Amino acid sequence: MNAALHSVLAASEPSKVPFYVMGGILVSWAVVLSAIGLSQADFPGSAGRARAVMAISAVLVLGTVTSAVATSSKHQSESHAEAPAAPSSGGGGGGAPVKVTADPTGQLKFEQASLTAKAGKVKIEFDNPSPIEHDVTVTAGQGKLGGTKTVANGKVSAVVDLKAGDYTFYCSVDAHRQAGMEGKLTVS
Repeated sequence: MNAALHSVLAASEPSKVPFYVMGGILVSWAVVLSAIGLSQADFPGSAGRARAVMAISAVLVLGTVTSAVATSSKHQSESHAEAPAAPSSGGGGGGAPVKVTADPTGQLKFEQASLTAKAGKVKIEFDNPSPIEHDVTVTAGQGKLGGTKTVANGKVSAVVDLKAGDYTFYCSVDAHRQAGMEGKLTVS
């Protein structure tokens, strides 16, 4: 039954092809501009050509970001529900909750670039006032340690057991992290 549900959900996800096509065009444009710039000392040559290059670049970047948002998939069916906090089990304080907020305008960024917490069970309280789905994932190196459920226009929380050290928090939805939606979490 679980496999059948997964295949139904996968079939309802939007195709990522438009994002891959726009991303490929943007990369190709960047490579062509680099090659021309390296081979011609006076490139682009005039103010009008410089404006044209900037306009085309801006349209391609906007198209790529738009296609990324349009083809993003929903990861949780209960995206508007508050996730229950995991029960705390013995040892390790954690201290005050860590509060993370997504940009309310829909830009792919968190309002906090760095956070601090006490070692132990750290409660992450995530507020996403944006209609674009986001989450908060905590990692050390390549290992995912935990995080919140994906949510749009809502709040969720999660508890992650962390030792003293430096961690990265980011949004794991589609290419949001690559677009800059990440920060540093210092645990002492």
